[in-house]
Amino acid sequence: MRNLNSLILEGNLASDPLYTPGTSTTTDAARLLIDAGTDVPAMPVIAYGRLAVTVREHLRTGSTIRIVGRLGIDSSLDAMTPVVIIAEHIEIKPVRSAEARAYAEEAAL
Repeated sequence: MRNLNSLILEGNLASDPLYTPGTSTTTDAARLLIDAGTDVPAMPVIAYGRLAVTVREHLRTGSTIRIVGRLGIDSSLDAMTPVVIIAEHIEIKPVRSAEARAYAEEAAL
């Protein structure tokens, strides 16, 4: 059952993404920390390639996101357990202005 390494995680970014541009031998990478609530610790997430560029451009601390990914190992971490989530798809919850929220609530009545 090796093909069952996939997960979905929702939460808020605990800090701004850390973007590392690619070189001739590596690809772009964006590392972020997603806070999924008080019951669990914040989880490290890595996005690679074009997804990393999108993360850099659109996500900030407090952004609400849903990540579809898989478990992986980040050998650059000095932690005892370097397990991270490798993001394959990220959905960003849109941020509405106060006027847009009021209009949507009024229209729903």
